[in-house]
Amino acid sequence: MIIWFLIGLGFLGIELLNFGLISIWFAIGAFITMFFTNLSILYQFYIFVGTSVFSLILIRKASLKLLKGKSSTVDRIKNSRVKIIEIKPNDNYTVYLEGKYWNCISKDVFEIGEFAKVEDYEGNKLILKKIKEKE
Repeated sequence: MIIWFLIGLGFLGIELLNFGLISIWFAIGAFITMFFTNLSILYQFYIFVGTSVFSLILIRKASLKLLKGKSSTVDRIKNSRVKIIEIKPNDNYTVYLEGKYWNCISKDVFEIGEFAKVEDYEGNKLILKKIKEKE
């Protein structure tokens, strides 16, 4: 019983250092297995693997959704109207949005002071689109 408890604490410690939902499943499996020490080591191992996989399948999707949250910064700024403040070589632009300077790319050509719409993002750059007259 004490061995499975220590194994569970070890996996729990790894999870606390990492917090990426990597080893919590093994910690759950070890803590459950500690109640079955009267069985042979082979059956204990099967219980450990089975409960670890079961908890992974059962809980992972819901917990990732909970930890991820509803919106990220980039999702929030999509469709925002921005003003071009700098033009760089290779049709790269700089805009100021939500207190930050953003590097941008676009298939459209802009002038300094012109307005654009944030269409999407690629890596750490915003993708801009020309605003139509009616927008």
